[in-house]
Amino acid sequence: MEKRDRLIGFLFSDIARFRGIIFENLMRPHGLTHAQAYVLNQLFLEDGLSQTELAARMNVGTVTVSGLLDRLETRGWVRRSADTRDRRAKNVWLTESAAGLLDHMVREFTTLNDIATAGLSEDEVVQMSNLLRKVRSNLAAELGQTK
Repeated sequence: MEKRDRLIGFLFSDIARFRGIIFENLMRPHGLTHAQAYVLNQLFLEDGLSQTELAARMNVGTVTVSGLLDRLETRGWVRRSADTRDRRAKNVWLTESAAGLLDHMVREFTTLNDIATAGLSEDEVVQMSNLLRKVRSNLAAELGQTK
């Protein structure tokens, strides 16, 4: 084992970076960046989120989310509307034309996971997932978050 690999932070960084690059390549034919796909995924999970909620879930600034939404709105995949409880806030909604993207995204997520877990048995994948959930939980607890 390389000395660098004993420092799991490098492994986490490399894995996240490699997954991001591969996912970006997989989504390019669908006209999406990794960040745009992340926004859409959040809306597929819970449509009508505010821009502020999206920014918090992505751990980025609202200006960053606004730029992503501008591009998604131009493509006709989302629309923004004033929040009925707070006219200053904007809620983000998927459009009908975005519905077809979900199938593409699921297929590409599956492809990415197949690439990442190639050569691992089902038991090893389950064990790895359990261990990674524990690591995520430990880190989230340190930040005072629940995951």
